[in-house]
Amino acid sequence: MDNVTVGLEVTGLLNSKPTGIGIYIKNLLIHLTKINVNVKLFYKITRIKNINNLRNYSNDNLRWHYKNIYNPFNKKIDIIHVTDNTFLNYRRSPIICTIYDLAVFKNETQIKYYTSSNHKQKISKYIKFALSKVDAVIAISDTTKNDLIELFNFPENKIRVISLAPNEFINVDDNVKDKNYFELKNKEYFLFVGDISVRKNIINLLKAFSINNLSSDFQLVLAGSMGMGKDLIKKTILDLNLNSRVKILNYVPNNILYSLYRNAAGLVFPTYYEGFGIPILEAMKCKIPFLIGNIGAAPETAGGYGIKVSPFSVEEISEGIKSLLDTTDFQIETAFKYANKFSWEKNAIETNKLYQEILGNY
Repeated sequence: MDNVTVGLEVTGLLNSKPTGIGIYIKNLLIHLTKINVNVKLFYKITRIKNINNLRNYSNDNLRWHYKNIYNPFNKKIDIIHVTDNTFLNYRRSPIICTIYDLAVFKNETQIKYYTSSNHKQKISKYIKFALSKVDAVIAISDTTKNDLIELFNFPENKIRVISLAPNEFINVDDNVKDKNYFELKNKEYFLFVGDISVRKNIINLLKAFSINNLSSDFQLVLAGSMGMGKDLIKKTILDLNLNSRVKILNYVPNNILYSLYRNAAGLVFPTYYEGFGIPILEAMKCKIPFLIGNIGAAPETAGGYGIKVSPFSVEEISEGIKSLLDTTDFQIETAFKYANKFSWEKNAIETNKLYQEILGNY
């Protein structure tokens, strides 16, 4: 079926500094357009104050929605794709949704500060509603697929695993990759990329960094927006006397992020649970060693590369950080080749195949 018109629910892209889900929506939209899929963008009208953040992607194809009211309601949409936790219940077309992770329901994450019963109830209510309405689900990893089946008894034949990809670093050349933007010494810092949140296991990472003998020679750089538990994180830095050794950066744009990766001694990413873990592939693409947690989808995304540690063991994380320095050039190069298998173009092509299949059976 050619000339498909997709209604893409993109409320998650209204943030001017996209991470995670926003990166996925942005790249899916860009690459669906490149393969000539006609895309209409739907956003929740209550977020209209952020509408300017969508205009770069919209090409005048913006549509608002609120509950079951749509604008314009009389234009044909062949298939609806919900990409975030704002559901677009457009009943005249088949619907698919992307689910990223079900971490809050896993036994491993039932720990202090990670979630709350109210948050779990809210997420559970949304997912149950979405699963009752959709014709298919995109899971971003086999881990998420298996969790969907186990936790929500969702039919396996209605799930399609479509992997994410590393950020497409733009406007990057040899001069940029060697540029020092933050007064950091090349290869003398370890890097974390993502929300700086207790949910990302930052507290154990700080403790691990403080007990190994590298903290006197290396810095720990945390790149991302401050999230849940920011006061506890700042207090922990002070309590561990790491104020001069830990550098917290705000949101870092792509071209600068590339330099930050390239010049790091390694990526430290021992998170509790990932649905995929884009920074893992970014580390491989930037040819640096990396450390990950050994549960969730992180080992799946890593493909057997990198150093795996228990996110609950400060000692394992500490020893793992030291081990990063023993990574060979051969390991770096083979990981780089592996990461090249992932692309946003491939993600869009696979997503479009699913659109075609759903419409062919509708």
